[in-house]
Amino acid sequence: MRLRTLEHGILGFLALGVLIWLDLLPVGILDRVAVGLLGWAAFSTLLVASAGAWVAFARARARPTHRRAKKSG
Repeated sequence: MRLRTLEHGILGFLALGVLIWLDLLPVGILDRVAVGLLGWAAFSTLLVASAGAWVAFARARARPTHRRAKKSG
C-alpha cells in the first residue's frame, strides 16, 4: 500500500510540475504544441485503426467459410 501511495505522490508532483512549466511557456509555443499533439493523436488513431482492420481482414480470409448443404427436393 505504501508503494502505491508513493507512486501517486510522484505522479501528482509530476503533473503539478508540468502544469507550472506549461504556465511559464509563451502562448505561441503552447498553440504549436497543442496542434502537434492533436495531429499526432489523429495519426496514431488512424494507424492503429488501419492495422486493426488489416488484422480483421486477414483473419476473415483465413477462416474457412461454412456453406450450408442444399436440400434436395
